[in-house]
Amino acid sequence: MSAAGEDVDRRAGAGRTLPPFDARQLQRRLSLDAAIFWLVGAAVVASFIVAVWLHERHAILAVLPAALLLASWLGLNLLSASASRELPMIAAMAAEDPAAAERRLGALMRRPGLLSWVRLMLYHRLAVLRHRQHEFNESAAICAAVLARRLGPASGARAHLLLLLVEASLERGDLLSAYTGLTELHRRRLGLVESIQRLALQTRYCLVADQPAQALGELPRRIELAEILPAPQSGALHAMLARAADLVGQEAWARWLWARAELLCGPEQFARHREGQFGANVVETIEPDTGM
Repeated sequence: MSAAGEDVDRRAGAGRTLPPFDARQLQRRLSLDAAIFWLVGAAVVASFIVAVWLHERHAILAVLPAALLLASWLGLNLLSASASRELPMIAAMAAEDPAAAERRLGALMRRPGLLSWVRLMLYHRLAVLRHRQHEFNESAAICAAVLARRLGPASGARAHLLLLLVEASLERGDLLSAYTGLTELHRRRLGLVESIQRLALQTRYCLVADQPAQALGELPRRIELAEILPAPQSGALHAMLARAADLVGQEAWARWLWARAELLCGPEQFARHREGQFGANVVETIEPDTGM
């Protein structure tokens, strides 16, 4: 991890309301959630079994607590459903009002008895928030912890988590984690935008790993795909390709790519790219398709 990455994390951490991410706390919360569901479910089943065994005149005495326990179990599911419906709103809040998004995440995370995939998606939103705040150490740690678990109905978010992890790893100078994430992304079936984001991150990886020639394979196709991205991300990808063309001596391509990047980027962004500073602006932290 680079010292620059640590400095960025310290600066961006000012004013936050949630404590630093702790994978052990995530494990404790998931274990508590599972224990609550298992205990309530087992109690419901036991109560109905007792009701069947009791004499008819006493059955109502057993059915009543069984019904109450069943209502509790359904209530837990409703709490999870309510939290899942807030996920898109929190994703939007992360861009417009990060402090409000963090407060809402904190309130939802404190709920006991959430379904595991719902709790993991809350942490996904926290990773998105930290990524936007350029707290890449924490963003990478959250992504790695969530990716290590079964996402169930939210498995469609795995690609977005991997993209966040790769970009955060590149910002931290962790090439091994970036390479591992890119390898996993190549094994997955991705949508068009995710495929282009992977291409952009792979291009940046090639530059950092001193492999510029690999960044220029099928260059016309790469340029065609780059044009699909929003202007800032498209400009960044054109600039990375231009940098790679400079390094391998393809001057004609380099001139054209730099000119195209200048049209797509703002003056400050283009100046940073000219200095080889590409920054974390490739992964579009939009609401992912979770497949639900």
